[in-house]
Amino acid sequence: MISKSVLEKLEFPKILQFISRYAYTEGGKKEVFRLEPLESLQMAKLEGSYVTEATEILIKNDFPPISYLPELREDLSRSAIEGAVLTNKSILDILTLAETSRKLFQFLKAQTGAHNINSSFLELLFVDKVFEHHISRIIDENGDLRDNASQKLNEIREEIRHKTDTLGKVINRILKDLSDSYLVRDDYVTQRDGRMVVPVKSEHKRHVKGFIHAESSSGQTVYIEPEETLELNNEILSLNFAEKREIERILRELTKKVGQYSPRLKESLEAVSSLDSIFARAKYSLEIIGSFPTLEKDQPLRLMDARHPLLLKKLGRAITVPLNLEVSEKNVILITGPNAGGKTVVLKTTGILAIMALSGIPIPAGPDSNLHFFDEILLDIGDQQSIEDDLSTFSSHLSNIKHILDSAGEDSLVLLDEIGTGTDPAEGAALATAILVTLQKNRAIVLATTHHGSLKIIANEQPGFENASMEFDNERLVPTYSFNQGLPGSSYAFEVAERIGLGKEFLNMAKGYLDSDKMKVEDFLVELEKRSRALEQKLRTSEIENSRLKGLANLYQANLERIEAQKKEILLKAKSSADDYLKDVNRKVEQAIRQIKESNAKSESIKEAKKEIEELKNENKKLIPQPVVESIDKNHIFTPGEFAQLKNSQTAGKVIEVDSEKNRAILLVGNIKIQVKLDELLPAKRKEAEPRQEYSRSSFQTPAANVRIDIRGQKPEEAEFEVVRFLDNANSAGLERVEILHGKGTGVLKRMVKEILTKHDQVDKFYHAAIEQGGDGVTIVELK
Repeated sequence: MISKSVLEKLEFPKILQFISRYAYTEGGKKEVFRLEPLESLQMAKLEGSYVTEATEILIKNDFPPISYLPELREDLSRSAIEGAVLTNKSILDILTLAETSRKLFQFLKAQTGAHNINSSFLELLFVDKVFEHHISRIIDENGDLRDNASQKLNEIREEIRHKTDTLGKVINRILKDLSDSYLVRDDYVTQRDGRMVVPVKSEHKRHVKGFIHAESSSGQTVYIEPEETLELNNEILSLNFAEKREIERILRELTKKVGQYSPRLKESLEAVSSLDSIFARAKYSLEIIGSFPTLEKDQPLRLMDARHPLLLKKLGRAITVPLNLEVSEKNVILITGPNAGGKTVVLKTTGILAIMALSGIPIPAGPDSNLHFFDEILLDIGDQQSIEDDLSTFSSHLSNIKHILDSAGEDSLVLLDEIGTGTDPAEGAALATAILVTLQKNRAIVLATTHHGSLKIIANEQPGFENASMEFDNERLVPTYSFNQGLPGSSYAFEVAERIGLGKEFLNMAKGYLDSDKMKVEDFLVELEKRSRALEQKLRTSEIENSRLKGLANLYQANLERIEAQKKEILLKAKSSADDYLKDVNRKVEQAIRQIKESNAKSESIKEAKKEIEELKNENKKLIPQPVVESIDKNHIFTPGEFAQLKNSQTAGKVIEVDSEKNRAILLVGNIKIQVKLDELLPAKRKEAEPRQEYSRSSFQTPAANVRIDIRGQKPEEAEFEVVRFLDNANSAGLERVEILHGKGTGVLKRMVKEILTKHDQVDKFYHAAIEQGGDGVTIVELK
């Protein structure tokens, strides 16, 4: 059980205040303020699943049909009492509840991913269009009873309108007569006590027969009901009383009707309020870019990219420094570092995020975060001095620590700020050690901050302990608020003192009073932190470079696969064109034979046909040069310059490169270089005549390689890929000299080009172009 004082110290009510602003209904707001850590793991997981499903619905731009609803529990309870009469406004609000329930039912039923929400809430939502129609037929959208709410009400209102119209005509005539005699002060009629009166000048009141209802504050005007209108006014007043009685009777009947459905409407009101609270939390999740962590009893605590929600609200995401923390086998984390460096914020962030998750509220942390399901969160943060109980700060801390030691177990989170302070440093450190060792043995998860140097050593040696620290920028003498797990930190007392303006002479004097061993330890910690930060920077740089190289490798692989696919496509097209050509040849041969038969095999026609066939054969030989395959020699050693043919293929070309160790060779087929395995080649001899470059029916050409590429305006990572691809294409096309136009600008692209050319194995040399050709904005590359 997590106490109310813990919730208040970790400022949980402020989080609820933020979330409540997203709720529409009064019941929904109350549901938000009722949120607290759940004692059941299953309930906490279920609440989390509700909010996760609601967030996914909102991401799809589907918003639930929930609008403002006042608190209706009392009205619904009163409606069930015999003879009770609800106001027309209350009944209109209950109608709104019924309509909202029905619309929510339809909305949720249409959602495919709201399984847990639907299974828990759909059956609770009130859906009865007959009930809605019954009320809406009587009460309009403004809450007024319609004229046709009953026949009697309609007749009364019709009579009121008729009498009022007659009264208006009579009193306007009277007013005109009085105006002509200059007896009235103003040319208008008004009402007093529900009766029509005319404003008459005080000095002329004796000239107007009637009943005086009121007098102006100045006494210069009296309001008189003329004698002629007394009876009409009485009749209208009587009709108004009759209208009120009829309205009350109708409202009593409506209240009785509502009372019949009161239990179901109450149930629906609770469901609507809960759903309003769920969607309010989902909207809050979108605001903080939050997620619901994994909750289990037997898992470690793991917070990734976590932020304190109040700091996030105040400073924004860009400024708030994220926290990455993992607690598993080493369940006691001792945090050291400078004052105002963020140590206490780490404790409070961990505590408030645990409370939020246990209460079914998404946390501002990465989706891969895990939280142990804590039965209890215990803390000792801030000044505990109690004047009423006559306790000093230290005594109050110890009283709190006693409670923590008595209560903490393996499902407890313990947060201790500045443990061991408030007394003699040596004794305080000894007490702190005993407290932490006891809590570690109890298997509680403990985060503690301290300035005691001896505790850093104990945390390094004691099983189940781990040091951690807050980073400090030695150059600027300011904390960075970054959390470093695994390393102890210095308090940086002298550095902080220097930053706030204490003189060097004073600081040197202070250092003279410091124990030499203590000074050595602090200097060692400072140096250790510097080296750690440098190694971390190198690791980060290495990871970025590794990621970049992987990306390039993937691009090269994709490019290679694309080229292989293009090669296959070209060969297929060539084969298809050759097949079409051969079909055409066969057609001509068959035509020649047919002509021979039709001409009765005259000698002239036979000679003519033979000649045509021979011409086709010769044309075919010229079109597809046939390499002469030598007798197969499995031990043949290929050398650059000789010709080879692919097994089971007509493809032949000149061997330009051989790598016996890798069992591969580069073959030049026309203008295309292809890489093949040595055991897929057969020796071949090329005829003297070179193959024609243009074919009558099956010709194809490779795209001409460009001799210049323009990468100006591109991002370095995009330009890098384009340059490498350009060089590979130029090399494949046999180009000896190319140009790269990168511009002068900031020099980023020029440096990137230089790095690529330096490492590229096909580049012989490179240099800037002449001034008239672009100068150092253009790089000339000579390929091998």
